[in-house]
Amino acid sequence: MPILTKVSGALREAGVEFCTDAKSLFSASLDHARYSFLPDIVAYANGPDDVSQVLKIANRFGTPVSVRGSGTGCAGGCVPTTGGIVLDLHRINFIEIDPLSRIAHVGAGAITADVDKAAWAHGLFYAPDPSSHKYSSIGGNIACNAGGLRALKYGCTRENLAALSVCLPNGETVKCGLPLRKFSAGPNLRDLFVGSEGTLGVVTEAWLRLLPLPKARRAAISFFNGDDEGFKGVEKILLSEITPCVLEFMDSETLECVRRRNPQLQIAPGKSALLAEFDGTESEAEEGARRFVEILSDYGARMAKSEKEAEEFWQVRRKSSQAMYELGDSKVNQDIVLPFREVCGFFKFFKGLGRELNLATPVFGHAGDGNYHIHFMYYAAEKNARERALAGMEKAIFKTIELGGAVSGEHGIGFLKSKYMPAQHSDCELSLMKEIKKLFDPKNILNPGKIYSVSDISGLQPLRGVKLPWD
Repeated sequence: MPILTKVSGALREAGVEFCTDAKSLFSASLDHARYSFLPDIVAYANGPDDVSQVLKIANRFGTPVSVRGSGTGCAGGCVPTTGGIVLDLHRINFIEIDPLSRIAHVGAGAITADVDKAAWAHGLFYAPDPSSHKYSSIGGNIACNAGGLRALKYGCTRENLAALSVCLPNGETVKCGLPLRKFSAGPNLRDLFVGSEGTLGVVTEAWLRLLPLPKARRAAISFFNGDDEGFKGVEKILLSEITPCVLEFMDSETLECVRRRNPQLQIAPGKSALLAEFDGTESEAEEGARRFVEILSDYGARMAKSEKEAEEFWQVRRKSSQAMYELGDSKVNQDIVLPFREVCGFFKFFKGLGRELNLATPVFGHAGDGNYHIHFMYYAAEKNARERALAGMEKAIFKTIELGGAVSGEHGIGFLKSKYMPAQHSDCELSLMKEIKKLFDPKNILNPGKIYSVSDISGLQPLRGVKLPWD
């Protein structure tokens, strides 16, 4: 009897719902990056017990398991590159708020924005806000240590996480930490699973830290003549005494695209931009925005005078990602992190690559923590354009690492960036990671082919014409 027939029979006997129809398999085959690998089975977990059953069965038969939340990832972390089972957690989506402890107890499938909204009713909020927050799941956020715009002030997922419940590949459940303000009872197992992308265990529940909801927010923006002037503006803010909760940079190529698509925003040609938001009490938010304008007064910085004007400022950032398709119908992109002192040098190098390869290179990102989203835009029909973009990105990534930066700040590694791990880490560091993987998952059933295995994507093509809910 074929293994998959045995697996299906075991899942049925255990009472786990699963599908093998073409539509379900395709839906579970890709994430935001749109590289598609079909699984053999999609299993749906209604709770931790179902997760345990699926893993016990997969472990018994040596069947690969890829864990899926909402599929909003950008690095292929949930994509079943080796087939097998996709374990879908989106139904484990409960949210319980404890206002006294300022803790949200949530299921792995809970949507980030829903957690935040549930906290509001108690005068609290959940700080991490990845751009996909209306769709992304908490389990997925934990898997890649998602950040977002507010990470500058409030940190990424790791800094806002109190405890986890994790199901191991053999089906056993472990509690990692407790939802307490302090916990120092042995080594911190929790952080091993943050950023491990489902390769060590399956997060089923999480206890998240909540913060008091700010009384006020104030937005401010500054436009600069070109990128060099813009980076000088970033440095002025970072060297000042103020701490924005958001500090977003958009280079001149990005802003030109936004300008073309959105003439109502009245952006002048040749500009880059720096958007800031300050939160806290009324006086704290007001003073932060006022100082931002004062520090950047030479560049015509201004503070929003109303919520309507603040939204107009935010539209400049929100329109950036889709607007860059003015420069091509396809892209190769990464989310690098740079040491602050190396930002200007890197961008001179990156823009030089674009000119050398005859490719557009729009950039935007989280200037306050050095996490930039870099792009090579191209037209798919143009001969060798994708090959040039991939070659250029490889040079950009190696330059990032050479300068002391990181290949990813919030998207994770998956299989799309795994080839850079030997450059990012020493042999000793990689050996330790692989030994930890082997300790937790001796049969290598969880997300094989990710992070620790070098993947070559040069021969792969992302699917075109696929519409996803968050597009």
